[in-house]
Amino acid sequence: MEAFDFFTLHEKDIKDDIKRLVLADSPSQNKELLDLCKDVIQSMFYDYFHVKATEYAMEHNGNHLRFEMGEGTEQILMIGHYDTVWDRGALPYREEEDKIFGPGILDMKSGLVSAIWFFKYVQKMNLPLKRRVVFFLNSDEEIGSPTSRALIEEEAKKSVAAFILEPAVTVSGELKIARKGTSRYLLNIRGLASHAGNNPRDGVSAITEAARQILNIDALNDYEKGTTLNVGMIQGGGKLNVVPDEAHVGVDVRSVTRTEQERIDDYFEELKPYDQRTKIEIDGGINRPPMERDEDSEELFEIAQEEAEELGFDVEEASVGGASDGNFTSLYTPTLDGLGLVGDGIHAEHEHIVKEHIIERFALLTNTLLEVVNEIEMEGNRDDG
Repeated sequence: MEAFDFFTLHEKDIKDDIKRLVLADSPSQNKELLDLCKDVIQSMFYDYFHVKATEYAMEHNGNHLRFEMGEGTEQILMIGHYDTVWDRGALPYREEEDKIFGPGILDMKSGLVSAIWFFKYVQKMNLPLKRRVVFFLNSDEEIGSPTSRALIEEEAKKSVAAFILEPAVTVSGELKIARKGTSRYLLNIRGLASHAGNNPRDGVSAITEAARQILNIDALNDYEKGTTLNVGMIQGGGKLNVVPDEAHVGVDVRSVTRTEQERIDDYFEELKPYDQRTKIEIDGGINRPPMERDEDSEELFEIAQEEAEELGFDVEEASVGGASDGNFTSLYTPTLDGLGLVGDGIHAEHEHIVKEHIIERFALLTNTLLEVVNEIEMEGNRDDG
């Protein structure tokens, strides 16, 4: 039985699994709820395959999971996260005629279910897997993957290709072949307080220093290269009759290439105050490197595109500004992202998936994986990153 027909036959079961997982609230910084959601995922693995995923215990974050099926020395990697940005009870689960709404349903619990059903299809059809397929699920992607990054990179180093189950591009359904890298910086500026009326010259305004720094930061934007810097937070001062002695400036940076990311990082490393009487301490730095477009990722996309055509629909590629764990895997192995579901409202109250695309996207993931696992010769991982 072809994958499309198999998933069509089990459409109700698939939707039930999506609902079950979405109803298990899993905010990134609530270990109790994360572990309950993890237990739901483990029960799915056990119900379908009579084994549970390997757990990596975390003290404060949810436990990370690793599930494997197949043989051979070469490895294909799937990555997904089960944490969400939503607190318990923040959004209801509900269905409309053509959409299903719920917290994290698009980003990215429906994508996790598609991976589980890939394995279920392989098992039910008794299909050989010439390469091992590893499914790694982390619990902290929405906060930068602080405890899972090392595990993800270790798996990527052992893999000849990686597939990221983040949602497809909003509405259009494009796959993500490149992502910008992300950096964050916090400038903590100290001045000297004084009375603004009686002795203003005795003071050193931290806010004035911040304003000068913000103008310089803004001048670093290079839209042609895709490098953007956004001063998204400024705090300082308080009483209007006091020269402010403290200010804080938060900056989000997005870069298409590692060269540009490092250029901006060097700028903040070398940043000096305008007014030498002020002091500036800088926290933060590079978080995720860019997932850069290259021939290997193009090859993975072309395989997926051909599989989509055989399924009867078109899919295109896109480069996006948001980051994912694919930024990490792409340092070490060819990576294709956006293989999750189609919908809209990521991190918004109208977050949803579109029902008519569920089966085709499950089949696209399955057929693409089977092609890469069993048919395509891959050069292997990028040893030097």
